[in-house]
Amino acid sequence: MGVRVGPDSRQIGRLEFIAGATAALALPLAAPARGAGKRPVIAILSLQSQGDNAQIAVFRDALAKLGYADGKSATIVERYASSDPRALPALAAELAALKPDVVMADTASAIKAARDGLRGVPIVGANMSYPVEQGLITSFAHPGGVVTGMASQVENMNAKLIDIALELLPGATSVGLLLNPSATLAALERRDGEAAAQKRSLSFHTAEARAAGELEGAIGALKLAGVSFVMLQPNALFSGARERLAQWAIEARLPTVTTQPSYLLEAGILLSYSVGTEDSYRRAASYVDRILKGARPADLPVEFPTQLHLAINMRTAKALGLAVPPQLLAQADQVVE
Repeated sequence: MGVRVGPDSRQIGRLEFIAGATAALALPLAAPARGAGKRPVIAILSLQSQGDNAQIAVFRDALAKLGYADGKSATIVERYASSDPRALPALAAELAALKPDVVMADTASAIKAARDGLRGVPIVGANMSYPVEQGLITSFAHPGGVVTGMASQVENMNAKLIDIALELLPGATSVGLLLNPSATLAALERRDGEAAAQKRSLSFHTAEARAAGELEGAIGALKLAGVSFVMLQPNALFSGARERLAQWAIEARLPTVTTQPSYLLEAGILLSYSVGTEDSYRRAASYVDRILKGARPADLPVEFPTQLHLAINMRTAKALGLAVPPQLLAQADQVVE
């Protein structure tokens, strides 16, 4: 059973959803009509690699259950950037040539590439972090453009992650943040991480890596800074190099925690506290369905996650000599033995 979101987050999501359902911005944006009997074309634009994206299978399965089976009642086309955001504009241009009715994009960079490359085509974001701050939507209740979908975080997510880490590391005095400064969300992640650390009287340090070859040095810099544990910014670079990253962190005796999905734990990351991504991709399919039936993205409020997923890697804890408190272990949705 998932860890429930706190009442403040639920209340915010509920109020904004109600507001959006009763008052939408009147913009001339609607799903493009296709001739009777023609299959809708559903495009997928992903920053991840095709073989490393189990969530897409969840999304496609949900579409099929809603009546959009690829090759039968719909045409589904996919493009993957293999963790290279520079590839996204060209991939979006390829999709534009296929004239899709709607696009599902999985990250902020993919959403922006789709918005710029497929002008006017509705976009469903399955995993949107800070969508208002990034200019993807006007507000959660009134998206106000061609983009809508699922938020990827709840309020104070980094703060909640730090609190869980402190349960595991009660003597912690400092926190490090590993981030990719080239990422869209780098400044926002740094701001939120530092604010959460300061409120808990923890010193805060950052280390940057723009490429996989810089990760070992960044871990070493955080070790020299004396941090008690390391937060990983949600980023495709870190996901793609997760096995090496986890190994370097273990060798440096640095616990690693993240708000990214729990698949990182299989590589050796110590702890994750994340939204249920499979549920988000499943719910993204319902947005596609509504848009194909005539709904406008501007009229569909962004939904918030309803559950959070806590996962702990006991192998990594043992390698680091950490004793996981029984009460924390009891709260975990997933334990890697």
